[in-house]
Amino acid sequence: MKRFLSVALILIGALLLYWGYDLHQRVDSQLIQGITGETPDQVWQYYVTGAVALVLGGYGLVKFRG
Repeated sequence: MKRFLSVALILIGALLLYWGYDLHQRVDSQLIQGITGETPDQVWQYYVTGAVALVLGGYGLVKFRG
């Protein structure tokens, strides 16, 4: 069960990173970045949450190798 949760966290983390990248490439995000010079907060939320999920999932796989 713990391995399943670890793999699920890795998959969710990868999806969140992809969605963050996709959101970063959208025209409205690029327009906001062009005007303010900053990356929108929602993009950073996807990146950080995805990275944390990947790290926790990887740690879970290493710790619970079986």
